[in-house]
Amino acid sequence: MSARLAGRVAFITGAAPGQGRAHAARMAAERADIIAVDIAGKLPSCVPYDPATPDDLAETVRLVEETNRRIVASVVDTRDYDGLRATVDDGVAALGRLDVIVANAGISAPQAWDDITPETFRDVMEINVTGTWNTVMAGADRII
Repeated sequence: MSARLAGRVAFITGAAPGQGRAHAARMAAERADIIAVDIAGKLPSCVPYDPATPDDLAETVRLVEETNRRIVASVVDTRDYDGLRATVDDGVAALGRLDVIVANAGISAPQAWDDITPETFRDVMEINVTGTWNTVMAGADRII
């Protein structure tokens, strides 16, 4: 594996399972340190799959540490701007900088068009759109 991210720090949301974990593991293998967050808990009722757990986030931590990289991991909902901002601040304090933001967290709520309720629509928008904005805004000033 190359060291093209050596000396860099990446902030990744949705880092407990699946694609977010894969981003964290790969970036760590490329020599980046990681700030990782995940809701690791209850998702809106419109989501038909099991949520990530704190154990899933712990597995991401283990995989990153296995590459001899540092990681700061927290259970935070991307709808919580203040929580994301505090996590970025803590991560930058521990790791020294922020270079990359991976706004990976999101949900899928597959439903027929006439089954979508205002609550379902709001939940999807708050996580997939507002959560992405919160993620970027929580760290953008550290990069710029």
